[in-house]
Parts: sequence; structure tokens; C-alpha cells
Amino acid sequence: MKRRTRTAVVTGAARGIGHAIARRLVREGWNVLLSDIDPAVVEAARVLGDSAAAVIADVSKPRDAARTAEAAVAAFGGVDALVANAAVGGPDTPLLDTDDDAIRRVFEINFFGVLHSVQAVRPLLAESAEGGSAGRIVVVGSLFAQQPTPGAGAYSASKAAVHSLMRTLSLELAPHCTVNAVAPGYVMTDMHREELDARARRAGRSFEDERDRLAAEVPLRRHGTGADVADAVHHLLSGGDYITGQTLNVNGGVFTS
Repeated sequence: MKRRTRTAVVTGAARGIGHAIARRLVREGWNVLLSDIDPAVVEAARVLGDSAAAVIADVSKPRDAARTAEAAVAAFGGVDALVANAAVGGPDTPLLDTDDDAIRRVFEINFFGVLHSVQAVRPLLAESAEGGSAGRIVVVGSLFAQQPTPGAGAYSASKAAVHSLMRTLSLELAPHCTVNAVAPGYVMTDMHREELDARARRAGRSFEDERDRLAAEVPLRRHGTGADVADAVHHLLSGGDYITGQTLNVNGGVFTS
């Protein structure tokens, strides 16, 4: 018998965009397994109630990705969807001046973390599809994959690889699973605040001036929120039966396609 309540795994869910996605899905009636390397993920799940559970895991390690899938099965009986959100920003240096080990670490988390997570849940998504509902995967990419910025070369390159991985997986996992990406723009998270601070220091401006200057470049005249990204993810998870291999930009119009 098919489980009545759908279950999603959300990586990088202790705070920021990941927690906003988890919170939205719980509100919409999903069970959610929150995964993060930060032990704060335990409290992040607790505040969401009985429909949420947590696992402390490093997505760059295949065994941790497998433990995450196992935790979802133990808590909720299976997995119907994966939101691969875990990521790091990387060093604030020109790419050609960045240490190889630092670049590798960004790719281990941002690219291989997605790959390991998909590998871990793939059999569970196949079981979900056998129950009559195609599995769902949404990867969280970035505006910077499409429109790189100086000083974030490792991050931009890793996210471009994630977008390419998404398109490949959409073909390899069809017809039993849809695979799409959301590409956030300037979303006010801890990572974005760090980037704004670095930009401000390079330009000799205050954090507030840089924040407001960047917001003025957005056609919708504001920075995004985690809830904006969660809206897009929920759309792709709960509907979109005929949408796969696509990127949904969530950037206020900074990059158009």
C-alpha cells in the first residue's frame, strides 16, 4: 500500500534556504527529513513538529548520504523527493589564485554532495514511482552558474557543474523521476551576507550601502528570501508532472531566460 503522506529529504536544512524549504513542505503536509553537517539541524527539525526528523551528515561522504536515506526510511517509511540544497560558498579569491585543495572542497560539497545524495535515494524514488507517483529531485543551483562574478569562481564553476548534472540525470532517471533545478539569485542568507561583506570591503563601501546598491540592480528592487525559493521548489515537487531537465530562475529578473 502506498504511503499516504509524501516524504522529502532536504540537505543543508539547518538554516537559510534549506530550512525555508523544509518549513514550507511541512506546512503543505509533507514529511521531511532534514540533513546537515551542522548539529543545529536537530533543533531545526524539532521546531517543525512531528512531520520532521533530522540527521547530522556530510553530503561529501557517500556513507553519510546513505545514512540520510536510511534515516528517512526509519522515520517515515520511504522517500518520494530529494531537494539537494547543501552547499558552501568557497574562498573569496580570483579563481586563478585559489588553492587547488580549496576548489576541490567546494566541488566535493556542491557537486559530489548532489551526486551522492541522488545515488543514495535513487532506489527509494524508484519504489515511490512503482506506487504510482513519479519521484522528484530538485537541485538548488545558482544565478552564478549562469552569470559568474569575480571572486566566486570556484562556487560559480561548481554550480555550473550542478546544472549540467541535473540535465544529465533528467535523461538517465526518466521516465520514473523528474529532475529539475532552481537557481536563486541574491537571496538574503548567511552565505549571501558573507558575499556582500566581501564585495563591500573590496569596494570600500559599508555592508548596508552594498546591500542597497545590489538590491537596486534587481528589477523587482529587493533581495530574495528563502520563502521565495521554497515557493519554486514546492511547485516542482507537488506539480510539474511534465517538467524535467529545466532550471527555474528565482532571481527577481536579474538574469532572464
